[in-house]
Amino acid sequence: MAVKIVKADKYAVKRLTPLMRDALEELGVDLQTKRTALLKPNIVIPVKPASAIITHPAVVEAVVAVLEENGFEDIVVGEGAGLGADESEIFEVAGYTKLERRGVRLVNLNKAERVEINWKYGRLRVPKIVAEADLYVNLPKMKTHGQTVVTLSLKNQKGILSHADKMRFHKWGLHEPLVELAKVVKPDLIVVDALEAMEGEGPLRGKKKKVGALVIGTNLLETDIACCELMGINPNEVEHLTIGMREDIGAANPHLIAGSDALKTSFKRANAAYGNILKVYSWRNPYACSMCIDSFTLAVKSALRDPKYWLTFLPKFAYLALFKRIDIIQGFHAHIPDKHGRIICLGDCTKELAKKNNSRYVKGCPPTSEEIIAALMRS
Repeated sequence: MAVKIVKADKYAVKRLTPLMRDALEELGVDLQTKRTALLKPNIVIPVKPASAIITHPAVVEAVVAVLEENGFEDIVVGEGAGLGADESEIFEVAGYTKLERRGVRLVNLNKAERVEINWKYGRLRVPKIVAEADLYVNLPKMKTHGQTVVTLSLKNQKGILSHADKMRFHKWGLHEPLVELAKVVKPDLIVVDALEAMEGEGPLRGKKKKVGALVIGTNLLETDIACCELMGINPNEVEHLTIGMREDIGAANPHLIAGSDALKTSFKRANAAYGNILKVYSWRNPYACSMCIDSFTLAVKSALRDPKYWLTFLPKFAYLALFKRIDIIQGFHAHIPDKHGRIICLGDCTKELAKKNNSRYVKGCPPTSEEIIAALMRS
């Protein structure tokens, strides 16, 4: 199998469509015998396309245009947003509703009918629409990630899971389950949006980085390795990719079509130990799902919008964040750092750790905004 690196410098459907058409022909992707397609972009939260957080809708529409040219009768774009995200707004804010004018259906995978399949850990429930589509297209955004170094096509597949299975992934260590999922759910095509990518504190708080490329392949591991080469990141430093190489789910040295040297760059990585805003530190842990820290962020944002907290919670939080320090601990197998401020153990996974260290504990899986705000008020 091969991976094609395509130079593309503008989010314009008319310019991207012929590039996509030529790449699929060169890769030998079979479109003639298929009539239904499921396209899975990365839209973890409702944000604008220019944010570099999500797969740009122009890239998805270019794929749709090529599929229409080849007679596809039923094209679905599906995504399962992260917990706490406003699922009713996700497609509209991200600029995807315009695809409905082309007859494309937009489906919330969190609410989709599911079927069970066998995998290493027993039974896994995946969306029926993914399992039964003639063509499954994985459309990630090229980004760095605080827990996994990069988030590309292997990581993007996590979005097809239910919230419960997403949490279980972290209890199993995240990296190995990503590889095991790739063994049982295999896209026919991967298209990575790398026109404008994200570096640093990805996947949500990094900085936009222009790469000017599409990375197109038919194998998850090989496509992600090719992306790492563009990003200036050694794939051997990405745990789920090293596991994938060891498990032989793709070639460790993929064949690249067309020269990519001119597009190679160097991405700034996320801090491996923690992320922080002011003096609020969120400690990384591969056994921690994103739901707890997302709930923490949503709690603070909701307090900023609610007048009842303006004279109570907000002055206290501003004081701690500016002049003191808060350390958020989360996930199984977590530990308290040597140098820390006021500790908050977030979520049910940290209950025993909080008890052992006599630390502030916020119950829930994930905790509610009210519980988080109350805990901060007591800190």
